[in-house]
Amino acid sequence: MLTTLTDSPRKIALGDRVTFDTDEGYQAGIVNDLRRDVGNGELHAWVELDHHWAGMFRAVPLAAILPALS
Repeated sequence: MLTTLTDSPRKIALGDRVTFDTDEGYQAGIVNDLRRDVGNGELHAWVELDHHWAGMFRAVPLAAILPALS
């Protein structure tokens, strides 16, 4: 698990269900991988999106991830 560098430490692990805000509205999915950006080294979660075709991923900065909605 990794801790984000925000006000409150959050732990993100592979297989976690996460929610995040985008310009297309709130989206949710399952974390499939954690990778660093080639340009600035920022850590991103590769999230397989709910309600999309299988295999559609979005790279989400860890700081942008909201607590999972139950």
